Amino acid sequence: MTSHFDNAPLKTLTNAAAKAKEALGLKNRPVVIRDEGIAFRLAASTKAGAVILGEGAFWVVCLADAERLAANGYEYAPHAPR
Repeated sequence: MTSHFDNAPLKTLTNAAAKAKEALGLKNRPVVIRDEGIAFRLAASTKAGAVILGEGAFWVVCLADAERLAANGYEYAPHAPR
């Protein structure tokens, strides 16, 4: 099942991810993905990827950044069974 968070412009979504990177000292800027399936496929294709419910989109991040985000109130995206 494909889900979309919202219809905010991509620039707004990527700016939110960049601000989170700066504010929380993340290693990398989260990759912003609107489609749940694509986000989980991208995370699975990396060595240590996770999907976080970001601001208006799914954020694909490394595990270290996922833990930092979770410690600051963000949630891991639940992966719906197929």
